[in-house]
Amino acid sequence: MNEKGKKILIIDDDPDFVRTTGIVLKSAGYEVLEAFSGKEGLEKSKSDKPDLYIIDLMMETYSEGSNVVKALSEDEEAKDKPRIMITSVDLKGPWDSYPQDEWLACNLLLEKPVLPGDLLKHVEMSLARR
Repeated sequence: MNEKGKKILIIDDDPDFVRTTGIVLKSAGYEVLEAFSGKEGLEKSKSDKPDLYIIDLMMETYSEGSNVVKALSEDEEAKDKPRIMITSVDLKGPWDSYPQDEWLACNLLLEKPVLPGDLLKHVEMSLARR
């Protein structure tokens, strides 16, 4: 099944990241939805029903991304849709301080920066597993 044309919601408080990631995804044929906070992301999830989520771990607060992931995993319409958490947190150091249950509801955890080709590969694989 061709996964192009699927809706991807990027939830990140960094407008540059959202814009550049959106360009990469659009160039591959995906429809991109943007949210710049966890609250906005959850609202767009309900109204636009994306097929996949890319969620920043730390936004306005330390746990905002984790809270979004938890809310999505408890939402009947969103719980089975793939979630990719992306973060600038060093996954080999400070990441160990995060409680693991905060991110276990994600399908994948990536460290910024992510190369465009790698991002597309992970998005395609995540959508194909649905």
